[in-house]
Amino acid sequence: MTKNRLARNDGSLDVGDFATAFSLSDPCAPTRRRLLQDLGGGVGLAVASSVTSILQLPLSAAAQSQPPKDRLVRTFVGHSESIFAVAFSPDGRAILSGGIDKTLKLWEVATGATVRTFTGHSKDIHAVAFSPDGRTALSGSADRTLKLWDTATGSELRTFKGHESDVKSVAFSPDSRAALSGSVDGTLKLWDVASGKELRTITAGTAFMVLSVAFSSDGRTALSGGVDDTLKLWELASGKALRTFTAAGMVLSVAFSPDGRTALSAGGGADKTMRLWEVATGKELRRFVHPEAVKAVAFSRDGRTALSGTYVFEGSVNALRLWEVATGKELFRFTGHSGRLTSVAVAPDGRTAVSASGDKTLKLWDLTGL
Repeated sequence: MTKNRLARNDGSLDVGDFATAFSLSDPCAPTRRRLLQDLGGGVGLAVASSVTSILQLPLSAAAQSQPPKDRLVRTFVGHSESIFAVAFSPDGRAILSGGIDKTLKLWEVATGATVRTFTGHSKDIHAVAFSPDGRTALSGSADRTLKLWDTATGSELRTFKGHESDVKSVAFSPDSRAALSGSVDGTLKLWDVASGKELRTITAGTAFMVLSVAFSSDGRTALSGGVDDTLKLWELASGKALRTFTAAGMVLSVAFSPDGRTALSAGGGADKTMRLWEVATGKELRRFVHPEAVKAVAFSRDGRTALSGTYVFEGSVNALRLWEVATGKELFRFTGHSGRLTSVAVAPDGRTAVSASGDKTLKLWDLTGL
């Protein structure tokens, strides 16, 4: 490890050991270089000649002695319209978002800086996802396409065409070789990422309108949620529906637990619940009641807790809630967004979560100790 020191007029300040080198494959490297350049005017950075290293800011408020009372670590500002989707990179250093302004933005978690803006979609972006290795990302749009992006350069690598209406959800398979999309046209489509070839179309029904999709951890099955008040479990090799889970309102978001045994669904409309399901049987295990419609759900990395984001336009508080899965107890309520919550993602290390909102911002929250 190389020890860096911040040189000051009155001496030097030991800032500890850092050995994160600039890498051509690191999408945040340019922003880190700019950050170091901005440390001029009496403050310099001394780095050993054997390694080019950077000052790493803490990824979460856990690095502080006490987290903020409201648990808000950082707000990301840059989109010009409502944000619909957000995802963490696999290493937790970057966040990707997309929304009504037709752009995707790559953000550095440690600083809140915009690293890169991706342009190419002609309409709203409804969904984003990183590949498991973080080198590429997918987006789904109201322009009826998916796009594959190089996260290090922002280059558009491929466009997937075939849906007849808005693409509302996208996901990578665990091995990064396949992509799954869900659309208002009532279909799920399985794609070969390398070629852009459509491998399979699964028809959920014209009244279904697929609003959310998720791959199982083994890549063999997928969940979908839609406007017909159900979740469906699909066998991807055959396109066969294995199971139907009946909710009480449109299903706006779905998520598998880390072990794949349970799943979460977000209840929109009059449902106003997050529901926990047993995947093997389709049995509803628990119901988490909200005062507002639920738009987004996510499991923590250990599956013991879950997050839900609510979706109201006026007259109530849009809150991100943390729940204990085993008991259904609400553990914490994160407030601060002035618009409806649209998407939520948990960092790979489980210490933070990010929420996207109609207020044009992202917010990073501290989960440690909850």
